[in-house]
Amino acid sequence: MTGPAHPIQTARSLLIAASTLVALTLAGCASVQNTSQQDYVYEMARGCSIPNVWLKRVEPDGRYWVLADPRQEYQFRDCMNAQVKAHPFLDWLTVQKREAKLGTAGGSATTVASVPSGPVMVPIWKVGDEWEYAFKSPSGSGSFVWSVNRVETFDGAQHYVVKTGTREILYRVSDLAASLERLDGVVVLRETPPRLHYSWPLIVGKTWEQDYKQERPVQRQTVNRSGTWTVETEEGVTVPGGTFKTLRIVSRNKNNGAPASELWYAPEVKQWVKIREMLESGVRERELVAYKLAK
Repeated sequence: MTGPAHPIQTARSLLIAASTLVALTLAGCASVQNTSQQDYVYEMARGCSIPNVWLKRVEPDGRYWVLADPRQEYQFRDCMNAQVKAHPFLDWLTVQKREAKLGTAGGSATTVASVPSGPVMVPIWKVGDEWEYAFKSPSGSGSFVWSVNRVETFDGAQHYVVKTGTREILYRVSDLAASLERLDGVVVLRETPPRLHYSWPLIVGKTWEQDYKQERPVQRQTVNRSGTWTVETEEGVTVPGGTFKTLRIVSRNKNNGAPASELWYAPEVKQWVKIREMLESGVRERELVAYKLAK
């Protein structure tokens, strides 16, 4: 999953209106009304003082527009890319949350929800459940929101349809196995049989394995994969969205034992709150920023 794009809008003729934007100084842009992505863009822009470049607008998802001529535009974009690479959104957000916590009530202790005693059963998601995540990877950083949009039948089984932007991900209701992904209505990934991120009920020490096929029709690629998963331990985890008691699940390549991912599942959230994936390009990390469970 990729982060939001940052479109640049250039209009040489609009520079005559720059005087009206001077009051919109970078120091005054960040406010409690902004999203974390907006504050992040403003913060990164403070390190890119390019003459005759003004931020015109920053969208809640972090997309931004500038007023500049082409030469300054490219300089500003290169500077912002360097800033984002040096200060990934997930790292920046973690620092902001930590500083905010230290600044409230002397940094009072955080209550950690406990994992229910006994096996953890498959959760029931509802339309309207949402989870917001921040991520960083070798290719970039950013944030995204997963929202349970509806339930539909696929391959004879009920599936939750989770939306993020124009992407839809289908998870089987009975076990949250991943079956299908669509982008703009086009199937971009199908996993047969559906991939088992979990084997319910979850309990420390439980292990399962699976052989499955990943098909990417757009790229005309098919890959056969074999994996093993183990619920290794109960673990308290702090992420930007809070501190949670979790079950840590480790997956490995069944053929060579190489680690593939670590996932921290929090029953309280009905979802994972942190995941580290070992990709060919490097490590991708995603952490929970906020969540909302429908009543």
